[in-house]
Amino acid sequence: MPEVSWYSAAQPIVARYCTSCHTEGSALAPFPLQNYDQVYGKRSALAYVLESGAMPPVGFAGPTAGESELLQQWLRDGAPLGDPSQSPLPNAVGGFTYHGDTRAIIEKHCVACHVEGGVAPFALDSYEKVRAVAAAAAFAVANGSMPPWPPTRGFSRFTHERVLAPEDEFALLNWLQGDLAEGNPADYVPPRQEGEVPIPPDYNLKLPLPQPYTPTLRPDDHRCFAISWPLDEVAYVTAVDVVPDVEAEVHHVIVNIVDPEWAGAYLAADGQDGRPGWPCLISGGLPGTPIPRQIGGWVPGSPDGSVRDGTGMPIQPGSLVVVQMHYNTLVAEPQPDQSTVLIATTDQVDRPANGFLFTNPLWLQPGMMPIPAGDANVRHVFQVPGSVLASIFGEAAGVTPGEPWVVHNGFLHMHNLATTGRTTLIRADGTEQVILDIRDWDFNWQSTYGLARELLVQPNDMIRLECTWDNSQANQPIINGVQKPPRYVEWGDGTADEMCLTNFYMTRPKDGYDYSYAASVYIEAPKYRQRFNAGDLVPLKLLLNNFTLEEPGAHGETGTESDHDHDAAPQDEAGHDDMDHDAEDDDHSQVYRGHYHVYLDSDDDAAEHLTAWDANYFYQLPEDAAPGLHTLRVSLRGPDHHALGVEHETTIEVVGGTREQGVSLVDVNDWSEQPAGEDTHAAERPTAFSCPSNSWYNEDGALEVETGYCEYLSLSQPSKAPVAAGDKLHVVLWHGNLVFEQPATAHVAVAIAGRTVWESEVQIPADAGIYDLRVPLDFDAPVGSKVEFHLHNHGYNTWTLLQLEVEP
Repeated sequence: MPEVSWYSAAQPIVARYCTSCHTEGSALAPFPLQNYDQVYGKRSALAYVLESGAMPPVGFAGPTAGESELLQQWLRDGAPLGDPSQSPLPNAVGGFTYHGDTRAIIEKHCVACHVEGGVAPFALDSYEKVRAVAAAAAFAVANGSMPPWPPTRGFSRFTHERVLAPEDEFALLNWLQGDLAEGNPADYVPPRQEGEVPIPPDYNLKLPLPQPYTPTLRPDDHRCFAISWPLDEVAYVTAVDVVPDVEAEVHHVIVNIVDPEWAGAYLAADGQDGRPGWPCLISGGLPGTPIPRQIGGWVPGSPDGSVRDGTGMPIQPGSLVVVQMHYNTLVAEPQPDQSTVLIATTDQVDRPANGFLFTNPLWLQPGMMPIPAGDANVRHVFQVPGSVLASIFGEAAGVTPGEPWVVHNGFLHMHNLATTGRTTLIRADGTEQVILDIRDWDFNWQSTYGLARELLVQPNDMIRLECTWDNSQANQPIINGVQKPPRYVEWGDGTADEMCLTNFYMTRPKDGYDYSYAASVYIEAPKYRQRFNAGDLVPLKLLLNNFTLEEPGAHGETGTESDHDHDAAPQDEAGHDDMDHDAEDDDHSQVYRGHYHVYLDSDDDAAEHLTAWDANYFYQLPEDAAPGLHTLRVSLRGPDHHALGVEHETTIEVVGGTREQGVSLVDVNDWSEQPAGEDTHAAERPTAFSCPSNSWYNEDGALEVETGYCEYLSLSQPSKAPVAAGDKLHVVLWHGNLVFEQPATAHVAVAIAGRTVWESEVQIPADAGIYDLRVPLDFDAPVGSKVEFHLHNHGYNTWTLLQLEVEP
């Protein structure tokens, strides 16, 4: 979740509810609240009226509880300004209406939770109710927290994905940030049902919790309950669902099976604290017992938990159903709840299944998964051959050691310090398919995600599990209003401990099923209809699955194209003719390595394009790009430059005029190394380091640094243009994938006249990254002032400084 700043949250809320009265010279209010400085100066007054509810006056619309809490959080954090790029939508496009454009989107993606009596904090089932919370809704949609869907889009696809299509997100944000026009009810078109309407399962087992339970821990209470398995013969579970009793307080539910030999331990735990059930995490597992098998779950708005046709998990007589209830009383007073678990079973299935939780067993040992106090980027990784998992867990699914097996789902479990997690299938041929990737871990939104296509695991394939944590001071929990200090953490069952594990639903392969796999590419940036000026550098960020990027070699008969070209159109006419390849004769379906081409407004593969082989890069728009909508298309290419038929495209918008004109502050040929005594960042300068002159150089008009030869670099030159307070420094910087044999931190900075105007730290390892930002300057510096570029980076990596311009 992004920083709660003036630009990201406070400005739109203040503008909607306060500025209509609090303007310069207004007789309606004693002081203006039209800009950041004015609001910052009245922080105490704003905090008081929010806490007391004294403003706005009776008869005026006021912020909702969620919006008020957002403003109070901003004030508690010191009212940070943030950056204009954090604005949910700086320039709203008009013409969208509630009935004609956004009502169906909201009904499809929001109303299942945001309904009267639901688990979400406010209803969104009418125009009036949506309008009342528009600022908070825009913030939640813009930062990706709503609708809640933790998996990163662009890797493996899942069933029932709760994601907004780019065009729907664009329409919703523009309407929420615009004039909130209601429109004509006759323009409403109900949301379209995608695919066939599934036949509801025949739930033959209806299992209520043994006793009503009233949540006591607030706002989150994780409580487990044991229910005896009622069948006397082996049965296969084919679907699981939950009917919440008090839906307003049931956040999510996980349903597990405990095998008969461990049932006694769970029954003994029930009621030990004098209340029904027992407090639990990690799906309800008890210390000293195997982790229970997860058979299903429920979150608001989720479909029934049907498994793949013809599969089912066998349950033995004498087993226990262990239900982990996550109660959240943020928006509801605690009430007695006795939810009901629905289970569909059958006597036989085509493919028996086994569900199992899996982690590195060594991490469970003391000291083997250390998360040091104060460390903001801790990463642990483990991988294991598919044959080992088949040997350990395959028997219940009819999978014998040495046989291939199928995984049907993605799942991750960590605790509150976790930040990211990922599971990956690494095939014997070297291709990698990300099964599940979660970049913004939230303990309160963990679920099992069913893969849209079954995934075959061969004995020699590897499964990799990786998790990261932030144990810095800023990420510590706040208890009774006090933020706890960081402490050493490792594997443990408690909330303050940590874990890293995954769950798989395993079966044998299905006869006749197509288990082939293909490369994929997804354009994560630029965003749909993101705005640029003609001539701008457009940041590209690609997500790839089953495809490894690599630098292309020589091709064609008349030339080569072995370097990046930052122009919109490398001169392919000189050395590249796609028409030489005969698509009918060449089979590129099994190509998993290569590069990509980027095209502007063309579906012709022979058209001018950019060739690149980094997942993060830049595409420069032509200086004469016409205002309006344009299409960027990315096409994957094999080593022979033949199109693989794997593409993705997005729409961008060029606004009128050319890019904001800046004046270069530097000349790429004028950089020189400076001694320690003149280095603004001399405090981190190593005592001894190597940096030969040929490790940094002019690469097509940009400063390129090879950190494998130069781990510390401090360059300077006299500025070519003056800067004045109020100007902006436009920095465009790029780095490749950052690697090192051990975790490290890269530091990059720009200084003018001895003042650091921008700096950033990057944790290594890291994927390639792009910086394209404008930094406000608050001081004057004449022509000839010293400009410094500082880079401290361990490992064999590449950094490229593309632009350092001042914009008056």
